[in-house]
Amino acid sequence: MNAELPDFDPFQLLGVDASADSATIDRAYKARIRHVHPDIAGIAGLDETKRLNIAREWLLDPELRKQLPPPAPRWGRFSRRQQEAPPPRPPEQASWSEPPTSRQQSSAPPPPPRSPDDTEWYWAGQPAPPPPPTWEYRPGVDDPVSFDYGAWNDELRALFDTIRGLSADERARITYSLGEEPPMLFDDFEDLVSERMWARSLALEDAVEQVWRERVDEGPPLLFPRGRVFGNGIVVANAYAQWRLLHEAIAQKTRDPLAVAALEQRCTASWAASVGHPRFGEHQDRVIAFLDDARRLTLTQAQRLSIAWDRDMGGFLYGKPGEDWFPDSLDPVRPELVGARLAAVDASRVEPPDAMPYEQRNGFRCGLRLSAYVLALGGASKDGRDYLRPWTEALDPNPSFADRARGMPTG
Repeated sequence: MNAELPDFDPFQLLGVDASADSATIDRAYKARIRHVHPDIAGIAGLDETKRLNIAREWLLDPELRKQLPPPAPRWGRFSRRQQEAPPPRPPEQASWSEPPTSRQQSSAPPPPPRSPDDTEWYWAGQPAPPPPPTWEYRPGVDDPVSFDYGAWNDELRALFDTIRGLSADERARITYSLGEEPPMLFDDFEDLVSERMWARSLALEDAVEQVWRERVDEGPPLLFPRGRVFGNGIVVANAYAQWRLLHEAIAQKTRDPLAVAALEQRCTASWAASVGHPRFGEHQDRVIAFLDDARRLTLTQAQRLSIAWDRDMGGFLYGKPGEDWFPDSLDPVRPELVGARLAAVDASRVEPPDAMPYEQRNGFRCGLRLSAYVLALGGASKDGRDYLRPWTEALDPNPSFADRARGMPTG
């Protein structure tokens, strides 16, 4: 029994043709999903993520793929796998494109005009141009780790070894070092570098991802009420690697020292603030002791923490560590701030007591996150606010009269 066809062309959505193999399809899927995944694009990326998942499922399943009409002729990049023209489409077979007119049925559409020196594009069904240059990167065919990076070979090979040698704590710091800052993407730099350098940049992006995924990261924490949050470790590592490769070319094209310095800070600061430091920074012992105490809280203490946090901080809730209401959270990234963000993430892993009422669990989780964050920064804030007050009162068996009136338990 045939499955219901999707209402879009999976080939077109992933940007592949009928001859694409599994590796090419998977690579095209990854290249697109990283930009629209809800963890990066938010709710706006949900629909496109679903479409990409459906397209990948149909193209990777041989039985489903047989049911798809062939993709409509289109202009696309030449691939060495496309040495032969695709077979003609039977007239009775369904098509993703509009039904052809009588004039179109009699002859194939002519290719659009192109410049004499344009050898990169072809019209599906016409003879392919000469193969691309040997330095071009072919995803799914070339090994990005052993790719020829020219004068940067030794430097980037050493960086790959550094990524492999990162400790679990360093990987965790890198993963959550960005906080609320959006990830750095390099798609806009194609026009600033040569074609050969851009090919190296594309290969380097795949190489960093491949080396990073040789190991498994810690599971993402549950940040109630927003759900699980995934870090950006690969994005941080790629930004650092790309800067090592492209900074000279970008500096020559930009010619704006302030813009170049700002871009360098954006690309390298998170990596530099994460590597070579303890998990929670210089106040690690204090944070570890706090997390141990948090796991041993009684139901009464957990309820006091929730009520105290809701009283003092509840109006500022956004639901993620590193939000605007966390002290210094929007400051430039530095080692102690990365440790504070990771402390808040680890505090999110502490589960409330089983008997704790559902309506109090949000305050419990947020109170722990804020306390861990502030302790990793040294326990003080520049504005003089006592962010540790909810935690202190959670451990006090004798709350004030006003707090008892709010329902805070004693004992």
